[in-house]
Amino acid sequence: MLRQNLSPILFFDFDNTLTDGDILDQVIEKFSPNEKWRDWEHAWEAGRLPARDCLRLQIENLRVSRDELFDYLSRVRIDPAFAKIVDWAAARGLVVNIVSDSFLPMIHHILMNNGIDIVPVFANDLGFSGERLIPAFPFYDPACARSANAKARHLTPHRDNWIVFAGDGHSDLDAALAADVVFAKSTLARELEAIPVEFRPFETLQPVLGYLQTELGRKHAANLRLA
Repeated sequence: MLRQNLSPILFFDFDNTLTDGDILDQVIEKFSPNEKWRDWEHAWEAGRLPARDCLRLQIENLRVSRDELFDYLSRVRIDPAFAKIVDWAAARGLVVNIVSDSFLPMIHHILMNNGIDIVPVFANDLGFSGERLIPAFPFYDPACARSANAKARHLTPHRDNWIVFAGDGHSDLDAALAADVVFAKSTLARELEAIPVEFRPFETLQPVLGYLQTELGRKHAANLRLA
């Protein structure tokens, strides 16, 4: 069977893919008591600090309570096309996943606050102790130091599916290279262009929804008729 005839599965990055801007970066900037986070960020960007160590230092440096953090996150809005994508996939028995270098409680809160609570999320974890945050990284892989959550490992078990991935950042490259169709913007688009690897550009998720409704929709319907 040709790969494009396989059953589809969908993966999305979170920050600056489902949201307008990088919400985790905004949280770090707002609730950091000093400017140390910038030095760690620059070290990560230069390849001198693994993503996990950068995020651990930044998150442990924050001073914010759980309630204050969630109140701030309640203002975040998800791209409205994402809810349509989730509905489109659910109607066809297809799975939508989120793979993110952000943190599970934050993502869950934002999704539920936007009326989306049925999407599997693979992300880092976060505990709370007063105004201290306690990060954990259950999916870290030293072989993928660009990300605190080795995103490609979540795609690998689905090689018997037609994998669609949408992302925007440096930490998304490995997942993009493991996918069959890639939607990319910002840093990810520039990195794929330099390799070069084919991708579909996007700014909002509307082009992703359009692809699903047209090209992928026809393929999925044809596969059902042949089954």
